[in-house]
Amino acid sequence: MEAKSTQILRAGTISFWGALAISFGNMAPAAGVIFTPQAMAQFTGTGVPLAFLLSMIAAFFTASSLIYFARRFSSAGSSYAFLSLAFNKMTGFLSGWLTFFAYGLSFPANMLVFGYFGSGLLTQAVGIHVPWAILSLIAMAIILWMVIRGLKVSARVDLVLIIVESLIVFTLALIIIIHGGAQGNTLAVFSPKRAHGGMIGILFGMLYGVGAFAGFEASITVAEEARDRYRTIPAAILVAVLLGGLLYVVVSYAIAIGYGVHGGAQLAQATLPLSVLAKHYVGSWMVIAIDVAGMVSSFGVSLAASNAGSRIMYAMGRDKVIFPWFGQLHPRFDTPRNAMWTLTFATAALVLGLGIPANPYPVAFSYITAAAGLVALSIYVLANIGWMRLWWKEQNHFEMGWMKALVPPSLGALIMFVPLVTSLVPIPSWPFNLITYLTILYAVIGVMIAWHIKLKDPDQFSQLGYMFSSIDG
Repeated sequence: MEAKSTQILRAGTISFWGALAISFGNMAPAAGVIFTPQAMAQFTGTGVPLAFLLSMIAAFFTASSLIYFARRFSSAGSSYAFLSLAFNKMTGFLSGWLTFFAYGLSFPANMLVFGYFGSGLLTQAVGIHVPWAILSLIAMAIILWMVIRGLKVSARVDLVLIIVESLIVFTLALIIIIHGGAQGNTLAVFSPKRAHGGMIGILFGMLYGVGAFAGFEASITVAEEARDRYRTIPAAILVAVLLGGLLYVVVSYAIAIGYGVHGGAQLAQATLPLSVLAKHYVGSWMVIAIDVAGMVSSFGVSLAASNAGSRIMYAMGRDKVIFPWFGQLHPRFDTPRNAMWTLTFATAALVLGLGIPANPYPVAFSYITAAAGLVALSIYVLANIGWMRLWWKEQNHFEMGWMKALVPPSLGALIMFVPLVTSLVPIPSWPFNLITYLTILYAVIGVMIAWHIKLKDPDQFSQLGYMFSSIDG
């Protein structure tokens, strides 16, 4: 069958709940509390809840900029279209190039986790060994089918997965809190005194805490398909940040008191602290439940990221700034079929190419997430600055006062800039220095492609980001 020639996504496909599933699913809430606290504890000790609370505030500031955009403009290209408006076509192209990279890397990273934990879970629960790579490839095929089948299917599945994974980790957290943890409930874990170096340690822990919120803006990529898009998408972004923040703070509080106020060293050394606490406070069956939550979360974020990444690739193909073939839709479902097939093959190559020679988790997983984190932080900084620039350029400043329009984005840009610089200076040790260089090389290639298009076909380049709609018509 021929690909659809109209190249227009199907409007009115999803409601607020579907949009929320895309944003919240990209955050991977269960994965955030299963895999992140132990990394944060290296710096924060048992002050992990404080670092998560401050990270939520930081995410809220950045969310305000993206909400300001989403209330006025809609495009499957997300920051690709927004920053074309705020800055120029070159910046717009580069942001689209980088945003696709971030979402695209989320897919293979979480497929590595899914396969690794799935294989272990099957061995532990039923005594059957299935190689992790087989499970990862099966999951990729299912996600490919879901994305092509339609956003409504994907959003419903993501919503169910989010509920399941969140209930599992939240239930364990409540059990620990009811037990009083190791030494009783206390607000001492919200004190900087629990961290190594005081507040400096909390700030370093926020490097990971902010990363746990990455993806909260993903619903912007489905704005063209949402009902009442100028209300639905901003609401989905805000609720994702608030719900995610609540879950992170409550569960990390339970983890902190579970180890005890002075148990920061043990927490930092734990491979999977929630699994340790599940066995201690509940039993072996809860350990299996936590593993299931991790698998569910990794599948859910892969599904949500695939929807987001394929739509950004579609939007750039539709504007013909990359191969127009990517901008073609499925003739029946009006979904970015070609973009999704490409993303799936690239994911399979990364999963097998990195996961087989290296340990899929945490080694290969950490390589991919390091690159994705660099890109995500860069986009967030640009988005905050971009909104301020667009507000300044607009004749009536969108009828917003300077304090509301400029203060939250300024704080958002500053807070996101700090972990970005910290992750680059000093240059990380091997092999993460190579990952940094390759990520920068990818960005440079994007700039070169943009310049080539601009010089070869200025008219085509001028159309970059033009396929968007605004609330003003």
